[in-house]
Amino acid sequence: MSGKPVRQPVNVNPKDFVNICERNISRVSNKLDDYLTSQDEKNIHDIRTSIRRLDACYKTLPKKLRKRKQMKKFVKKSKDLFKINSQVRDFDIITELIGKNNTDHGSRNRLDLNFENRRAQKLENAKVIAVGLRKLPLPKVKKRSVPKAKLTKGFNKLISKFAGRIQLNLPLVTTDPDKVAELHELRKDCKKSRYLLELVSHDKSSDNIIPKMEEELQNMQDLLGAIHDCDATIAYLKRQRRQKTNEIIEDIIQERKKRYENFLVHFKSNIMNNKHSSFMLGIPKMLPSSER
Repeated sequence: MSGKPVRQPVNVNPKDFVNICERNISRVSNKLDDYLTSQDEKNIHDIRTSIRRLDACYKTLPKKLRKRKQMKKFVKKSKDLFKINSQVRDFDIITELIGKNNTDHGSRNRLDLNFENRRAQKLENAKVIAVGLRKLPLPKVKKRSVPKAKLTKGFNKLISKFAGRIQLNLPLVTTDPDKVAELHELRKDCKKSRYLLELVSHDKSSDNIIPKMEEELQNMQDLLGAIHDCDATIAYLKRQRRQKTNEIIEDIIQERKKRYENFLVHFKSNIMNNKHSSFMLGIPKMLPSSER
C-alpha cells in the first residue's frame, strides 16, 4: 500500500467564498455585541468560535488582501480577544475538574479564590480588548479582488499543511499517551482543518465527503479536547507544589487515562477502517509493514 494518499485539489468559488467571509465578519460583530453585554460561558464560547471562522477565511485570502490595513487590524485584534478568552475558558475548565476531584473543601476554597482573582483580571483585560475591537470598522472583501486561482491555491496549501501535521502526529499519539504536546497540536490542527472545510462544504461537487470529514474532525477535536483539559489541570496542580494536591492529581490522571482510552477506541473503530477518514487525515491505513 502506498505511503502517501492521493488528494484531489479542491476548487474554491470566489463568489461563495466572499459571501462566507462577509457572513463570518458579521458573525464576529454580532457575537461581540452579545459578549460585551455578558461574559457568560455561552458568549465566551460563541465569540471564540466566530473568531476561529474569521481566521479560517483570513488565512485563505490571497496575501495582498491579508495585508490590507483594515482587514489585518481587525483580525489581529480579534485574535487577541480569542487568546485571552481561551485563558478564561482554561480557568473555568481547571476549576471544574479540581472541584470534581477534590473532597478537601478548605484546599478547594483556597484554589478557587486564587483562580477567581486571576480569572477576573483576565476578563477585565478581555473586555478592554473587546471594546477596542468594537470601535474598528468592519473589513470588506470584494468579489472582484479575489482571483479564483490564488484562492484555490491558498486553500489547498493550507488544508495540505494541516493534513500533513495530522499525519505526522497521529502515529505518535496513538502509540504513546504521554505525548502531551503532540496531542495538543493534533487537536488544534483538527480544529483548523474543520473550519477550513466549512468554507467549501456547501459545494455540491463534494458528494457529501467534505461534510463527513467535518463531522469526523469534530469528533476528534472533542475527544482530544477532553484529554487536553486534564493535561492543563494536572500541569497547573503540579506547579502549586502543595502536598494536598497530590491526591487530586492522581484522580485526574485516572480520568485522563479513561479519556485517552475513549480516543483510542474511536481512532481504531472510526478512522483506521474508514476510507473517508483516511482520506481526510491524509494518512494511509496503518497496516503492519508486512501488509503494505
